[in-house]
Amino acid sequence: MGRGSFKGGNVFAQNLQSGKVNVTLDGKGDGTATITFDHPMKNVPVIVPGFQQRSITGVVSFSSITNVGCTVTVDGSSVSSDVDVGYVAFDDSFN
Repeated sequence: MGRGSFKGGNVFAQNLQSGKVNVTLDGKGDGTATITFDHPMKNVPVIVPGFQQRSITGVVSFSSITNVGCTVTVDGSSVSSDVDVGYVAFDDSFN
């Protein structure tokens, strides 16, 4: 497989992946979830987060980041049940 391709208007790239994960929160708006990338990346990627719902406050952070996935943590969310966290992960080490 090459570094990327186009098919049916979609872009498939070895160094760019996105998705969302559902994080179950406790009564304080805190929780964690695990993200597993669809395809392992060559190196540890940079990850950009975002809440999928509107009007949510709180902090999203990532830890234990590897080329195959990471842990996402939500702290102090204004929503106290569960929330979807979207992400874009990219490995910019390709030359």
